[in-house]
Amino acid sequence: MSSKTEINADSQRVLAALTGLHRAYPVEQRISNEACDDTRETYLAVLLRWIHTGVAPLTDGFDRESLDELAALDAVFIVDGQIGCPPFNVAQTDIQVHCPHETLHVLSALDALALPRLLRAPATIETHCAMSGEPISLTLTQAGELRSADMDATLVAFQKVANEVARYTFDLAPGIRFVLPQHSAGLRQTLTLGEASAVANAFYSFQRRLIKEAMP
Repeated sequence: MSSKTEINADSQRVLAALTGLHRAYPVEQRISNEACDDTRETYLAVLLRWIHTGVAPLTDGFDRESLDELAALDAVFIVDGQIGCPPFNVAQTDIQVHCPHETLHVLSALDALALPRLLRAPATIETHCAMSGEPISLTLTQAGELRSADMDATLVAFQKVANEVARYTFDLAPGIRFVLPQHSAGLRQTLTLGEASAVANAFYSFQRRLIKEAMP
């Protein structure tokens, strides 16, 4: 296979995965087309609070009607008065993203890969293979770039956990996990780490645009 053909195949897998992700969890479309102006402003305020503090914002101080609308759109979720906003999560999980000043727990492998570029901070991802339980560790730059030594270390697997996606946190994210290549046989859909990183950063690019517009 030629290098050009390989690049085309990679692009096709990235596009297919990104299209499927947008179809299953159309959060960008919902924020752009379904949320009112006040709700969009609240969404941005929640994002900025996460960016600036690295901890889950409390519902106090945010417009409750806007939060309710965002929750109905599945753009945020509220647990014990704390606001989660994918890729930011409020509870401990099996995927940890260690940044210089905080450790974040995320819901999916894609969320982990998106965080460094969103936070503009280098990070180390620590988790376990979803199939074998063996430890996995990855290092990313503040631009979200992976070390060449890590590129073949793991895959990202997409497994169906629900017939319909009503909530990202329960119906989609739990099925997007890091898997060691030697344990990936039989999995229906996997992406290389480079492909998964491209999908993750493209999917959450709308958040970076919102932040850039607010902080020129």
